[in-house]
Amino acid sequence: MKKIKLLTLALFAMLACVSFASCSDDDKDEPQTVNDLIGSVWEAVNPHTGYPTKVEVKDASKCVVTVYEPNSTTIYQRGECTYTYDSRTGAFSVRFDDYNVTGFIKGDTMTLTDNRYGTFDLKRVK
Repeated sequence: MKKIKLLTLALFAMLACVSFASCSDDDKDEPQTVNDLIGSVWEAVNPHTGYPTKVEVKDASKCVVTVYEPNSTTIYQRGECTYTYDSRTGAFSVRFDDYNVTGFIKGDTMTLTDNRYGTFDLKRVK
């Protein structure tokens, strides 16, 4: 009987020493708030055009989109744009070069789609 009590006590002591924490990846795909986006920078090369693209979120409604010449640091086009973001769904849209680009943000990936240049993913670099 003493052995069972001692074993039970040892088991509880061991469990008390183990802490349970959620993994950092658990929240990675959760929608972000607008405040989480302010100051963020997203980059990728559009595989349909070869143009490197950067999106810099400046505040709660403005971002700067920069498109570079393929295989270059020469700016092809740059503009301050307005955007909308729904933190419940991750839906993101930006008005750039007189047309709307739609998409969504999930974790560190921004997916953008427009009817001229297709869909592609940008990765958060800042």
